[in-house]
Amino acid sequence: MEEEKRPMKRKVDGRRNNGAIKGVSRGQGRPRKTADKDIAGMTLNAMKKAFGSEEKAWIEVAKLAKDGSVQHMKWLLEYRYGRPKEQQNISIDTKVNIPVIDFSQPKTIDITPEEDGESKTD
Repeated sequence: MEEEKRPMKRKVDGRRNNGAIKGVSRGQGRPRKTADKDIAGMTLNAMKKAFGSEEKAWIEVAKLAKDGSVQHMKWLLEYRYGRPKEQQNISIDTKVNIPVIDFSQPKTIDITPEEDGESKTD
């Protein structure tokens, strides 16, 4: 009987605040760019260890490009000047096939029935 007297509890909406608690980050939203910064830092450190500095690494790439490496030349130019924009050929067909209807002189339609050579009487 006690259950009948108690008012019904409202069902909690599962979407409310998406489970977020103020001041507590549990991975909601867009991830931070720390991973990208970590990778950039690691590659810079690797370049410094291998070549001594970032500038010396680019000098080595330039030497390889000068020796005839097309890939290194392309890489060097893309980093310096940016990638060239892709050219797109757009062709538009301006021919339009629209039937012309002449309403000034209407054509007459013959509705007289054609007689068959044989009559169908049984």
